[in-house]
Amino acid sequence: MIAKSIKEKSTEEIKSALQQSIDDNFKPTLAIVLLSNIEDTEAIQTILNEESIAIFGASTSQKFTEEGIDADGGIALLLLNINPNHFCIVLKDYTQSSPFEAARQVGEAGIQAFKNPGFIISAVDIRVSGEDLISGLIYSAGHERNIMGGVAGDPADFSGILFTKDASSTKGLLALVIDQNKIAINGLAVSGWRPIGTEKKITKSNGSCIFTIDNEPAINVIQKFLGKEVITDEKQAKGLIPSDLGYPLQFQRAPGSFLMMPLLVYNMEDKSVMAGGQVREGESFRFSLPPDFDVIDKVVESTKTIKGKDMPDADALIVFSCIGRLGTFGPMISTEIEGLAATWNAPMIGFFSLGEFGKLDNGRCEFHGTTVSWVALKEK
Repeated sequence: MIAKSIKEKSTEEIKSALQQSIDDNFKPTLAIVLLSNIEDTEAIQTILNEESIAIFGASTSQKFTEEGIDADGGIALLLLNINPNHFCIVLKDYTQSSPFEAARQVGEAGIQAFKNPGFIISAVDIRVSGEDLISGLIYSAGHERNIMGGVAGDPADFSGILFTKDASSTKGLLALVIDQNKIAINGLAVSGWRPIGTEKKITKSNGSCIFTIDNEPAINVIQKFLGKEVITDEKQAKGLIPSDLGYPLQFQRAPGSFLMMPLLVYNMEDKSVMAGGQVREGESFRFSLPPDFDVIDKVVESTKTIKGKDMPDADALIVFSCIGRLGTFGPMISTEIEGLAATWNAPMIGFFSLGEFGKLDNGRCEFHGTTVSWVALKEK
């Protein structure tokens, strides 16, 4: 498999760069497309359809390639010449069904297409439970499946779009389903944050809303440990918790593995906080230490470990990194992006997501926050 990344500021520039990329030795069949301006969607569909290139497309405010972060908007593409018989793309809108059912249908489509499918996914609409999407996928496709991805959209208002060659959705699940008997997939979800302090118990919750912690109002406990700055405007009863707060909650799922959940919204009326994932009453969590460069090192080291053990070479790398990491590390997040790209020196594309899908070490795939979920591809 050959892969090439291109990024430009306009659809016209993308069309020109695409023509320059195609030659006798490289005729792409698939494009991973990331764009900042939703209005560019139809033009990109037209450009790629003219070349008979399948599309896995998503909108995002911040994207990157192996050349670094694209801070000026625009459009980025990862072009791959995968055999069309070795992948398919499925988009299911969940306006007419539950997120679980939409994901179940995606998983069923993958099983029908291939005996050993792997899933690279993106969702849109942060209000939808990421856990429901994972549950629906594994219900039909099986717990052992590789599932990696990230939630698309703009963190300013959570708006976004997913699209393929002939369809789009502002509230749906998009999957690139790959035949793992033909193309090897390796990846992990890694955070690097270290836990601190004693365990706290969720004593009242509903979905992603936490009402009490150790039988105290949740916002009181959060402010006690994370500071008054959790409330960005004291005159406002409800509001967003800063994405650069940098202190996600850690829920232990297996010895040494923690499921990360950032805090997203506060509500002073009922003293609750909303986490970036479903929270169950009776679960325990720990707060996180302020991040340092060990966090970045751990993420990069995860790729080096997989390279040494399972995948000496890779044809392409796709990365979904939490927007909270960008807010926490600022310009220094480039060190992490550069380290990921350097592991295999292969073409790469990625974006800063509103939630991540992936597996922790050897565990099952789950929905995370404040995490990097990366996936490397290698044709067999």
